[in-house]
This record gives sequence, structure tokens and C-alpha cells, in this order.
Amino acid sequence: MKIGDKIKEERLRKEWTQEQLAQLLNVSRSTVSSWEVARNYPDLETIVAISDLFGISLDRLLREDKQMAKDTTKKLKRGQLYKYALIALSIIVLLYFGYNAKLRLDEHTYRSNLEEYGWENIQSSSPAQSKDESNAYELAENDITYKSHLLTAEDSIGFPLPEQNISVITTKDDFVVDVSYENEIGVSISPENDPTVSKQFYVNVDRNGNLAESESSWSEDERQVILNYLSTYQDTHQELINKTLEKISEITGK
Repeated sequence: MKIGDKIKEERLRKEWTQEQLAQLLNVSRSTVSSWEVARNYPDLETIVAISDLFGISLDRLLREDKQMAKDTTKKLKRGQLYKYALIALSIIVLLYFGYNAKLRLDEHTYRSNLEEYGWENIQSSSPAQSKDESNAYELAENDITYKSHLLTAEDSIGFPLPEQNISVITTKDDFVVDVSYENEIGVSISPENDPTVSKQFYVNVDRNGNLAESESSWSEDERQVILNYLSTYQDTHQELINKTLEKISEITGK
């Protein structure tokens, strides 16, 4: 027997009209009618209410209606999938807002430390000053100049980006060292520093100023020129690298 037939059978046994049953279940009369003619099925919550109202078990109400059992199983599975999807979405949202909160806290910490250690926020007198300009900082100590830039929480997409790491570019005369927060170190090699260098190079080095990796585009002669240059000016590079790492530590507080 279909569930619709059982609903009708139990309704008639209690001598209720469709309207009366609809009122008891808080649905429309047409809804009850559609159940009884098997146009559709009541939802799970309503099935439980029908079971209680008629005083019959769910097993008795559903046992012989195989299609209803299949539909109920599908609804349960869809409900579980929806629950898991909702949990996953909630976790993503929490991570997103949590990461943005961390970015704002980091930004506040960095700005406070930059101010404490005497960095100057480079401000433009132009009313058309860009956000990038207002987040640029500079510090001059003796013959060394340090420059850094903050990526604000407003600039972020809410997920980790390499640009969110603090980096500092340090110059002394024509020597330039670029150190990121993750301690990736770059050195600019310029003909202005050494006449044996024919063109500008930017190379990655280790903390001691030694070449960290070669580029496939370099010729063997170019590679040898770079190695000679790094060896000749290793003391200068080491000094700038060490000072730059100290500045990054001061800014980040780490």
C-alpha cells in the first residue's frame, strides 16, 4: 500500500476531512489531496508528524511504499551532502575572515615598528597620491638607504600571497641588495661598480653573498664574470645582507 493510501485510510478511519487533516498538519488541503493521489510525498518532518497524529509507527507507514523509501533515502543523502557542503563553506569563510584579521594585525604591527625604528612614510604632496605611495617607507642611516613597502589588508584577496611578505631593498653607493621576509636574497650587479661587467644582472645569493643559482641564459663567460664580481665585493654584500635582515627582524618583530 502506498503512503498516500495509508494517509487516506487513517484519515477516513478517524472521520476527518482533508481540510481537517491539513489544519492539524499546518498544510493546505490541496497538499493533503496530492499525497492521497500520489502526486507527491510529504517531507520527512511531516511524515513523523503524520505517524504521531495517527498513532502508527514509521515502519508501518513506510514499509510497503518502496518508491517512498527510495525518495526518503535520496533526501537523507542530499541532506547529508548539504550538511557537509555547509560545514566546508563555513570553514572557508572562517579561514578567510581569520586570515584577513591576521593581515590587519600584522599591518598594524609593521607600521608601529617602522615608526618606532625611525622609518619615514613617504608621503606625496600631490592630491592624486596613490595608495602604493602612502604605503612606501624609507630609512637612511649614514651611507645606507633602506626601502620597504606594505601590502595592506585592503589590497589582499584574503589568501596568502608572496607580496604580503615584508621585503627590504638596501642601497649603498651603487650596490643594491633585495631581501624578502623569507630570506630570499637578490643582488644587483652593475657595470657602474665594476668595468669588467658588461651589462646589468640580478642574481640570487646566499647569506654569505655566494651565488645561489645560475640562469640557463647565461654564457659561461657571463657566469664567470658574475662569480668574480661576487667574490670581489663579497664583504660589501655580506654587510648589506646582514643589515637588511636586521631591519626585517625589527619590522616584523621576529
